Amino acid sequence: MAIITVADVLKMAEDFETKLVDYYTKIAEQTTSDGVKLLADYMGRHRRHLSEALERLGSAEREELNSFPIRYEPLALDYTSFEGRELPPDATAAEVLDIAIEIDGCLIDLYRQVLAQDVDQEVKDLFESLVQAEEGDTIELKKIKAMDYF
Repeated sequence: MAIITVADVLKMAEDFETKLVDYYTKIAEQTTSDGVKLLADYMGRHRRHLSEALERLGSAEREELNSFPIRYEPLALDYTSFEGRELPPDATAAEVLDIAIEIDGCLIDLYRQVLAQDVDQEVKDLFESLVQAEEGDTIELKKIKAMDYF
């Protein structure tokens, strides 16, 4: 059993979000639909929950949080939720939104795995705020899909 730190989990999430931005950029570049291009560009630019949550903390608090141990390493993020999933140039906004909703679920699962462990309240607060941000995203994406705006 390897003990990891909050910093290790946050690095996993950050790497996931970086690859996700690249994925949305690729969709925006390859699509033939102006609506999907606009949607993918928007989603790529707004994948900043983790950095926003950490920016709200002071540097000393961030360093302290990063050093907290987590007893059990969370299961790895499911990159298959978007890696290797090629969308055709004529993909619909609904197809892009379905993938985005699935991806948010992956991050929520990661954060909840940390919350399920015996961790300090400061760590719980951080990961609860990340879950809330991703859940808020999921709700917004579902609303956009339901409106069939694009």
